[in-house]
Amino acid sequence: MARQALAQGFEAIIAVGGDGTVGEIVDGYLGAPELLRRRAVLGTVPVGSGCDLARYLGLRCDGESISEMIQRPRIRVLDAGAVDFKGPGGASLRRYFINVAAFGLAGDVARRVSARGKAWGGTLSYLLSSLAALAQAKAKPVDLIVDGVPSPRASYHLVVMANTSTFGGGMRVAPQADPEDGRLDLITVEEMSRWELVRRLPLIYTGRHMRLPGVGRRLVRRLEAKGDEATFLNIDGEALGMLPAIFEVLPKAVSFLSL
Repeated sequence: MARQALAQGFEAIIAVGGDGTVGEIVDGYLGAPELLRRRAVLGTVPVGSGCDLARYLGLRCDGESISEMIQRPRIRVLDAGAVDFKGPGGASLRRYFINVAAFGLAGDVARRVSARGKAWGGTLSYLLSSLAALAQAKAKPVDLIVDGVPSPRASYHLVVMANTSTFGGGMRVAPQADPEDGRLDLITVEEMSRWELVRRLPLIYTGRHMRLPGVGRRLVRRLEAKGDEATFLNIDGEALGMLPAIFEVLPKAVSFLSL
């Protein structure tokens, strides 16, 4: 629908929903020819379960905010990301994202949420699925090539490529992420016990997990990841595929309505 709207000359495409809806619109927008994208901006009215992008941009679902966004728009040119990965049946796929792409625990959580739905709302559903995933957590050995430089093989519970700061309905996984700096925040959580993971989980809602041993941060433009075990992806909250995958930043890729 986003690609069709661009082809028909619409000036704005506004996703009414959560991060999954925004992710679909962004994917369609970035999959269209650049000439068509130059004429249009994206926006969102946050009525979904997660709404992490809207939270980052300070958008609210009320008449005054929506009116201001449309009538007196502030346009921010945001970075985005692209992921090339293995899809169902081994097919090679590409997906664009605006918020966060991750694998490991985040991929397991996305699969649980996809299977069970969000009957408890976004934040609580993601929390409950996270606790269930942590109960069976196992760090997996992964080979990372960061901006062309191979890193020593290590076992990770979670690897995140963050364009903005939160996912999972308010988890501040990358509190310093800036979607206008031309880079993605690479956040890694190395091997630790399940008890330590559960004990530290509340810290992710405030960003204080970044101070802990075993949690790392780097600013990167490209990441290649592969492993020997099945490791699933979470792309803007959706369970879409698995490793091997290549992540890269797309600087100043999306014009977005803000306040």
